[in-house]
Amino acid sequence: MSNYLALLSFAVLGFALEMHLVFVNVIIGATVLTVITRYLAYLRRDPGLESVARDMFRLMVVTELFGGVWGTILTVFMAGLFPSMTAIFTRVYFYPIAIALVGILLSIPLIAIYWHLWGRIDPRTHSLIGVPLAISVLLVPVGFRYLFAGLDYPQYTTANLLTALSNPVYPPLIVHTLIGAMDIGAFVTASVLATRRNMNPKGVRIALGTGLALLVPQAIAGAYYFTVLERYDPYIASNIAGPLLGYDPSSVMFYPAFYAAVALTIALGTTALYAFYAVMRGRVVRPAVISTGLLAEAVLVLMEYVNDGSRYPYLFISGGSGIPITQLLNTLIPLPLIAMYTMLLSTLIFTAIFTVALYYAIIRRFLPEE
Repeated sequence: MSNYLALLSFAVLGFALEMHLVFVNVIIGATVLTVITRYLAYLRRDPGLESVARDMFRLMVVTELFGGVWGTILTVFMAGLFPSMTAIFTRVYFYPIAIALVGILLSIPLIAIYWHLWGRIDPRTHSLIGVPLAISVLLVPVGFRYLFAGLDYPQYTTANLLTALSNPVYPPLIVHTLIGAMDIGAFVTASVLATRRNMNPKGVRIALGTGLALLVPQAIAGAYYFTVLERYDPYIASNIAGPLLGYDPSSVMFYPAFYAAVALTIALGTTALYAFYAVMRGRVVRPAVISTGLLAEAVLVLMEYVNDGSRYPYLFISGGSGIPITQLLNTLIPLPLIAMYTMLLSTLIFTAIFTVALYYAIIRRFLPEE
């Protein structure tokens, strides 16, 4: 029973994480694209490009609202289901968490300032405000992603500020994360812009071009990350790569998803190349552009499932084994199975509601046709 409860807890936490990351990647990509596009609009004195930047920023704001809700759900699930893991994070990895919290505290007022001052101050000054906004948004994954490195290689801790980011798994992980976030965010932004009847092809071209340009660096970063996992996390690397690459995985639940994600990445690159070629010739192929956003999010979900799920039945990994999930479950307030089923069902129901609400928020309300 405890193993089954552990699996359910692991699945509920993982699902909340996946949903949170679906939005977070769009937030990061849309923010960076907004700042760049706004600056280009200022340099070129291009009102059309400035309108595109506004639409990108609207997309980011709406996504931020939904991402924040899922972040809260994730935090509650983590603290309720795995209080020991939460305690380890807050004590041992205090400085990375502090970095992320600083990013959150800075980004919230900067988002309001950036939007409120748009058109009310000098365009150059407004463009410069976008720089700290983008930095504050990037600080959030820079801090929180260290927790995943700590799960993968817990021998390195943050006992003092000088060793705060010394985990050898962290550099390739954060590079892979940031490039991937901007890549996914760019494709999703292009998809949303392509849904508009009065769309500006410039915005679609910028977003598509950015996503396409980042695909190769993202693949290189992913390969670099995997080589580091091979050295420090052979258990995870084996479960990711599977027997096709000569490994002996402990489970068949993950490597098929990895190869499916690779196949979808190839499909994404092909579709994006075709869509970008068409838009460069003055024609926006809406189905192709919209497909890039859907494919990018599908790749994210599969890759994150593989990256995080492949540690099962452990949470903290040490070489070929680790600390089992059962040892980190909440023992002070044991949760009955009916409570876990209720949490899982309610999460799925809210996901459906959120999906409908997100569609109307982005397409019908916050990105109105002009």
